[in-house]
Amino acid sequence: MDEKMKRLIEGLNSDMNAELNTIIRYIRHASVLKGMAGHEVRELLKKEVMDEVKHATYLADKIVALGGVPKVQLELPAEVFDWQEVLKDALKYELEAIAGYRERAQQAEEVGDIGLKATLEMFAEDETRHKEEIERLLG
Repeated sequence: MDEKMKRLIEGLNSDMNAELNTIIRYIRHASVLKGMAGHEVRELLKKEVMDEVKHATYLADKIVALGGVPKVQLELPAEVFDWQEVLKDALKYELEAIAGYRERAQQAEEVGDIGLKATLEMFAEDETRHKEEIERLLG
């Protein structure tokens, strides 16, 4: 396996773990929010979890298809209870996901995997939509 492919697989593992950790974080954060504003944020997070599951599943499958092994590295979510802090936390990770998917799309193009590139660009678009919804709720 050449060096470019190894870097791509490492990056895909990083992206997969970011998605898995987002799933855990969103479930945790949604569970503790209360009040009217908390309810709206809960609904957003619960809805976004399904997108993150699809992304993580695709990435794990693609890692294997490229000759790698998915390596799970979970992180404990921050202990935040305020809806604004939850959204600020989520926004930080959405921005990181967008940057990661853009970088990975370039790497996919370098190894000639145009299908992967297109999917990663679509994932970046999904994360951009998530980011915009979070920014709207934050005001």
